[in-house]
Amino acid sequence: MWNDLKKFGLVAAASATVLGAFASGSLAKDSANVTMFGADSAFILPHGGVFAAGTLSDPRGGIAGNDMDGDLSFGAGFGNPIDAIGFEVDLNITGTDPLFDSGNLTLKAARALLVSDNNVIFGSAAVSNVAPWGDAKLGDTTWNVTVSGLTQFEGPSLVHPVMWTVGYGSDAVLSTPGSSLTEEGLFAGVGVGLTKYVGLSVSGTENQLNAGLGFKVPGLDGVSITYGVNDITDNMERKQQMLTISYSKLNVFGGF
Repeated sequence: MWNDLKKFGLVAAASATVLGAFASGSLAKDSANVTMFGADSAFILPHGGVFAAGTLSDPRGGIAGNDMDGDLSFGAGFGNPIDAIGFEVDLNITGTDPLFDSGNLTLKAARALLVSDNNVIFGSAAVSNVAPWGDAKLGDTTWNVTVSGLTQFEGPSLVHPVMWTVGYGSDAVLSTPGSSLTEEGLFAGVGVGLTKYVGLSVSGTENQLNAGLGFKVPGLDGVSITYGVNDITDNMERKQQMLTISYSKLNVFGGF
């Protein structure tokens, strides 16, 4: 389900490379690190871009008393979302004990709605829990549509990118405190680059607030670390810490 909070760290993990790829032609290169935690974005990997990420969540499922849980995700981008339509395919491994005993695919199509000197806006449609195996078979196939944008503010020595996202999903909102039950609804988020290596983001739904920090690692190109807390006020009794480490690389099999 979309609001199974453990997947949100993987969204943040891919953000730095995805945004950098599309922003480099329209935003200043010497910019602060921007990230998005806790909400999906319409940005996808460009053609030839790939990423791998691992997430540790505590407690599992956001349920107090559960042990920690681990997840893996791998993704690749195809097509041209600037002039036509781009696609991203993600393989999500939701079972790590034993490894690969549960998982699914996420398929996303996206297109640029606006590309200018100071603004990039994308729209996307995604379907999750496709071709599930293991415990993932117990979940339904879900969907969301999203519009996301990236702009910038000039600082004294650094450009500060700002990312926003707004979407509607089939399972975006937790419906009952302490339960995994979800319903259709809106989600939104905003992230800002604070320094060259640190970004901050907040996101939420009508009854849940999330907040996270994204870090670049000096000297390790393509490596990102994200730490965040879902349901940070524990309003839905699903408060959960998440730590994600990711590696991403562009032009692995040719760009556009």
